[in-house]
Amino acid sequence: MRNLTVVDYQHYGKTFSSVCKKCPCLAIDSDNEHVYCATERGVTVFDMENKQVIRELDLRSTKLLQLDDHIVGLHYRLDDMSLCIALSSGDILSSSSSTEVELVGSIAEGISAMSWSPDGELLVIFSQTVNTEQTQVYIIICDGSEFQPLTDFPFASDNFGEAELITVGWGKKETQFHGSEGKHAATKKEAVQVEVRPTDDEKARIRWIGDGRYFAISAIDSALGVRKIRVWTREGILHSTSELLTGLEHSLDWRPSGNLIASAQTHKNKHDIIFFERNGLRHGEFTLPFSINTTKVREVSWNNESNILCVWMENMSTPKSYVQLWTMSNYHWYLKQSLEFTETEELPVYVMWDILDASILYILCANGALSKYYINWTTTSNSQTGSHHETVVIDGNKLYVTPFSSMVVPPPMCAYSIELSSCVACISFSYNQLAILLMRGDLLVYEFPAGEGCSDKLLEGLRLKGAGGTGFSVRCNLPQCVTNYSLPASVQEAAVSLRHLCWLSRDVCMVCTRDSSDVLIVFRLSSSSKALEIVKEQKVGRVKAVCSGDNKLLLQYKDGSVWLYRNNDYKPFSSGGSPLVFPVLCNQMQVCTFAGKEAVVGLSLRYRLFINTLEIATNCTSFAVHDRFLLFTSHNHTIRCLSRNTSLDKLTTKLTDGKAHIFDETVRRVERGSRIVTCVTDGTKVVLQMPRGNLEVIHPRALVLSTIRTLLDRLEYKQAFMLMHRHRIKMNLICDHNRKLFLDNVYKFISQVETVSYLNQFISDLCEEDVTSTMYTAFYDQGTGEKQATQSRTKVDMVCDSLILALKSIDFDKYLFCILTAYVRKTEPELETSLTIIKALSERSRAEEALKYLTYLVDINELFDVALGMYDFDLVLLVAEKSQKDPKEYLLFLNEVRQLETNYQRYTIDRHLKRYSKALVHIAKCGSTRFAELLSLVKEHNLYREALELHSSTSQGQQEILLAFADYLKQKKKYEEAGILYAQADQHRLASECLLESASWQLCVISLQKLSLSNTEYLQQITLLSEKLKAQRAYGDAATLLEFYAKQPEEAITTLITGSHWSESMRLIEKYGRHDFIETDWKPAVKEHYQQLMSSTQTDSKNLLAYKDRFLAVLQTNKAKSSLIGEEYRDVDADLYSDTSSVTGGSAVSSTHSRSTGRTSKNQRKAQRKKWSLKEGSKFEDLALLDEMKKLVVRIDSMRDDMRALLLALVSVQELDKATKLQDVYSDALTSTISIIPEVWSSHVVNSSAQLTGEQSTVNSILKFMAALNTTANPAATSAEIEVKRAPVVSSDSTWRLAMLAKLS
Repeated sequence: MRNLTVVDYQHYGKTFSSVCKKCPCLAIDSDNEHVYCATERGVTVFDMENKQVIRELDLRSTKLLQLDDHIVGLHYRLDDMSLCIALSSGDILSSSSSTEVELVGSIAEGISAMSWSPDGELLVIFSQTVNTEQTQVYIIICDGSEFQPLTDFPFASDNFGEAELITVGWGKKETQFHGSEGKHAATKKEAVQVEVRPTDDEKARIRWIGDGRYFAISAIDSALGVRKIRVWTREGILHSTSELLTGLEHSLDWRPSGNLIASAQTHKNKHDIIFFERNGLRHGEFTLPFSINTTKVREVSWNNESNILCVWMENMSTPKSYVQLWTMSNYHWYLKQSLEFTETEELPVYVMWDILDASILYILCANGALSKYYINWTTTSNSQTGSHHETVVIDGNKLYVTPFSSMVVPPPMCAYSIELSSCVACISFSYNQLAILLMRGDLLVYEFPAGEGCSDKLLEGLRLKGAGGTGFSVRCNLPQCVTNYSLPASVQEAAVSLRHLCWLSRDVCMVCTRDSSDVLIVFRLSSSSKALEIVKEQKVGRVKAVCSGDNKLLLQYKDGSVWLYRNNDYKPFSSGGSPLVFPVLCNQMQVCTFAGKEAVVGLSLRYRLFINTLEIATNCTSFAVHDRFLLFTSHNHTIRCLSRNTSLDKLTTKLTDGKAHIFDETVRRVERGSRIVTCVTDGTKVVLQMPRGNLEVIHPRALVLSTIRTLLDRLEYKQAFMLMHRHRIKMNLICDHNRKLFLDNVYKFISQVETVSYLNQFISDLCEEDVTSTMYTAFYDQGTGEKQATQSRTKVDMVCDSLILALKSIDFDKYLFCILTAYVRKTEPELETSLTIIKALSERSRAEEALKYLTYLVDINELFDVALGMYDFDLVLLVAEKSQKDPKEYLLFLNEVRQLETNYQRYTIDRHLKRYSKALVHIAKCGSTRFAELLSLVKEHNLYREALELHSSTSQGQQEILLAFADYLKQKKKYEEAGILYAQADQHRLASECLLESASWQLCVISLQKLSLSNTEYLQQITLLSEKLKAQRAYGDAATLLEFYAKQPEEAITTLITGSHWSESMRLIEKYGRHDFIETDWKPAVKEHYQQLMSSTQTDSKNLLAYKDRFLAVLQTNKAKSSLIGEEYRDVDADLYSDTSSVTGGSAVSSTHSRSTGRTSKNQRKAQRKKWSLKEGSKFEDLALLDEMKKLVVRIDSMRDDMRALLLALVSVQELDKATKLQDVYSDALTSTISIIPEVWSSHVVNSSAQLTGEQSTVNSILKFMAALNTTANPAATSAEIEVKRAPVVSSDSTWRLAMLAKLS
């Protein structure tokens, strides 16, 4: 769908005074902008940059070129920057800027043609015919300035070559049945008359394949007297020979990509450009748009990118020449440009492509003038909002038009074509108008009628192509030719240089032409006359690209500067207060806005995409401007949608092709080599073209979601729904986009969507998930967006209730199925309500239809149970008819239940349906006669609490239920709760036993006091209780029991000393006057505890510092390994994790199947920690060090209370030195601990792991964190690692210190 346009034109006047007439030829030095031209006396060197002749090589004065000799070939060698000259006499000359012309070799027979290999190592020479001898082919090796012959061989050969095909004759005439002709017909061969055409110049052509492995020669075989094409390897081995063809012409060129050899052939009724494969077989052709025997093909040549074929032709009757540019797409050849030359002196004598730049074409004219054409690929599409987005493809004098907003027709077909009187030079769209500039200088304006109305009447020149044009009605607006304007005479004189046709407004357009410099010409179109009024002529710099918009025109010069033309004012275009200059020249340019500010988007030939001067991408292949996005494709086979609501200062340089997170919909993969043809600027459709030429239409999620948001804001629910339905967008977005707005406009939503099936689809898709914060979070700003109001009801219930209310009020009968769907879709499906509605229907047929629909939503067995639970046997039978149940099964049960008393009947039904809570209520209403069944039901299904609520505190039944409940709790080892229930049931012995097991000493003492125990038994129980408390390290509670209830103060003192309760133990010593305990028990225990704390503090502090140093060293080692391998070097153990997912790629893949169903997250953390080892060099040494350091930090921080109590005890016994030393050691340990935390935990990627979950976490933050960890495991599997990487918190409380010790120190 791309066209070729001339974007720049350089004419150098009569540069060369006397061009060689026998064999004109050029050589180009692209690096220095030098042109070497063969003349009658030698070679002229022209500097294109300075526009002057810089050197004349006069070969006749030096006797190197004789009077009867001429130059047959020129080649500029890039390796040693020298010029190779081949003379018809056989001499080979070499010349460089630093040396004079020297003779480097000679061929005795003379030289007819010369060609160098692409790598510059081999030179192939075709000799002249001498005395009817066979012509020779010479291959010469060139090593610097030395030429050494490799081999030589005759052009004519009886062999086909090494690529000759082997056939067994299948399908040949020899193996066929010949009927009455007889068997001798199999050997009869038809004579083929082949001769050289009169227009053949009888010269040889030598062309190389792009990689230099083969070369082809087209020449007249002297033995056969016909023109043949033969292919040789670079070693001189014959590879293949073309078949005998009638009308084969002399032109030849080998496509650099290597798959086709181009030539020309004249048939009896047509003139073709034909193609050969390397093996000599034919491979396609296309027909030239001329009558037979009116033109002859001079040369064919490919550009170095193999995508443009240049065909140079001459008219055989008049002095007229054509240079045509052909391209192939989807196996169809298009004529994209046709340059016509009618003046005798301006006829081309040599045409060639630039050897480095595939977009530059050189044409040398007979008068010595040199022209340089810059060719560029462009896509011509109507991108105006509201248009049909017509895209035009040029094919000679035809335009193939397809309106992509309404139809997609793959090329080479189209919706319709426009046939014109001559070839098209350039075209431009604007304001529903199409301007066409013809090569002869006419300007045609076509207009597309407004509105949707279409006429079946075809205008002159229009042909329907999309459906054959017969039997189909026209579904698109066909253009009408408004006027055919003739350019002013002054402009028509330079018609060959006209380019950059562009609209400024509805009746004003512009074009660039070339005189001594580029000139911008602005025309005004008059509807009353066919003349064009020149509004302004402005001399400008070398214009390389143009674009228009809002009555202004932007032009880009060769240096990348952008200029603005508006209202006859011409000045530099400003961006941010300074003139806009692209860092490199951009061959494509378009103006648009970003966040309301005007910007220019440019794409260079090297795939660099710029927005003003900011480089957005370095691998962009195409771009298009949408109303809300900038779309561009990349070499990584992706298409990115960049929001135009983004301000220019927030644009990111060099965007990557990866997704920001798994829910990022602005990037999607496309087929390899895809380019944007056009996009529906106010829709969702994007048309891509593949390298072969076929089309693909996509709807990027970003465009779809953006359009849906706009439609929902405008309350256009039907269009939004259909778009979501077509592109499989979750229907939740309709209400999640703005829940309050939706609930306020439920009636409008129903009236627009209207269709019952669509409404059912919407209701069925409802879920509690807020898709604006999960699946489509990229298109909703969670930080500044309006949050949904918190409601007591769930989202699904609110939406369903609103829909039910609206549907009932609009049309209950029409939307009956929708109402049933809403009841079923609620969080707690209201199946009973649905069945009640169905039962209330007056028409039985309607009720059966509704019930049948309900069975599609709910399992029929579940519906049967619901109907049975409503205790309505008629409804049960109605539902049962729709099920597959055997009547023998349910009729017997129903008949039995019907005979029972009402409460017991409902109890039986509820127990059958396993609704045990309801069954308990109904069995309780049956009285004491059914209490045994009640108690059995309670025990069987653990309904103790519900049973207690149904029985008063004074009833006998409650006592039995309490005892049963207590027995159940005791069995479950809930001793404290069981003891309380036993106490309520006055079973104090059982209560004391349970409370003793739970060490609830206060409640246990109460129960013991209510028992009639002897002092010995009572003391025994108290002693057992105190021992239980000691085992649980509750020394304070144990001492209280011993002092007040056992009356054993000595045991109480000993217990407090054992538990390090120094102050409390001293109080009892003083209270009971047992000072002997101070020396025998209290002081030794204090000293022992001092030694223990001193040792543990010093050891922990020392280990913490050692672990820290080792951890930092391991961290550096891991970073080095990671950088060498390029990714996380530590593999994930697949056996450890039950789920896998990917967040670093383009999608998330997860599995809900677990290897071990009994493995909890706690067990998983344990399993993870088992793999951590402190052994140096182990796989998870860094995690093991982190775990140990965290444990030490927590242990040191938790010693504050114990430390203060011990310091007070030491001071009270005059051990000030020990107290001071202990306080200093612990203070140093705390200081060291606090300093280590930021050093260790901030040096790891986990410095933000504390924010993984919590109130402030979002989906994006969690995904970003997981991506930073570069893990493929699920959160549960890495919980141990996450936990250990979370920095520990150290208290800042310093009240543990003793000020008196600080002063003393």
